Amino acid sequence: MHGTAQHPPLPGADSETWRRFGLAPGLFLAGTGLLLQVAHPVVGAGVLEHSDFKNAPWKRLVNTHLSTMRFIYGMRPGADAEGSRLWELHKDIKGVDGRGRRYHALNPDAYAWVHFTLAQFVVDTAELFGDPMTPAETERMWQEFRAIGRALQLKEHHMPADWASAQVWFRDVVRNRLEATESTYDVLESISDPPRPYRWIPRLLWAPIGRPFGRIVRMTTIGTMPPELRERMGLQWSAQQERRLRRFGRLVGGMLRALPWPLRYTPFALPAILRDKRRIAASRPARLAGAGA
Repeated sequence: MHGTAQHPPLPGADSETWRRFGLAPGLFLAGTGLLLQVAHPVVGAGVLEHSDFKNAPWKRLVNTHLSTMRFIYGMRPGADAEGSRLWELHKDIKGVDGRGRRYHALNPDAYAWVHFTLAQFVVDTAELFGDPMTPAETERMWQEFRAIGRALQLKEHHMPADWASAQVWFRDVVRNRLEATESTYDVLESISDPPRPYRWIPRLLWAPIGRPFGRIVRMTTIGTMPPELRERMGLQWSAQQERRLRRFGRLVGGMLRALPWPLRYTPFALPAILRDKRRIAASRPARLAGAGA
């Protein structure tokens, strides 16, 4: 693990977070996390008025993914530098939303909510694809996320102390704070019918890829979002759709577990894991020598 004097050690290759966050099937649940984030009125207003997501969704998604890899997996320049960059980036994102409410992107509740959704994403991904986390694993992961949150300049009291408290907070925010807004519908539209990543890709070539992928991601997104938010957005979800989602989860989860472990991870997560595994292995002789002295 790596860390500084300002916050607890950050997770490394031996952590629950690193083992689970970067698994490739998580791509199918990324939309749920995005919707949970922008459904928060502060986040939604900031995205609507200060983000280019609607006009350039792929650019925004790639930048967000790279940012996440920096503070989760320590991709250069690392979590502390990324935390400082994000703080500077968001300090001027403020205004008054369509209901006359003032908002600021660094509102501690909203900032902590965005961070929490990434931890919820880990739990939901594990459950859908057939490798549910035990209570001990979930608690370990959340404490690792609290350390990451400190690197992102969140205070201890801004984050629930344990996973049980985090779930109480989650249910309260979903019930009393999340809203169906223009931002939530923009996100759902973008993931349901993803535009071409680059203009030079012919439409006839993109359509057979983008449309089926969009249908799958729409299914996984709507199926794994909290029912209260689904209802607020006027989205239908039937028992048949639920069965289809669970079959898809079992199929993808089975395929994942049949692969050699390095092939289970996204391209940015794997190098970080391999690099930290080498670091851990190299430090073991020194540890053993110290123990025997």
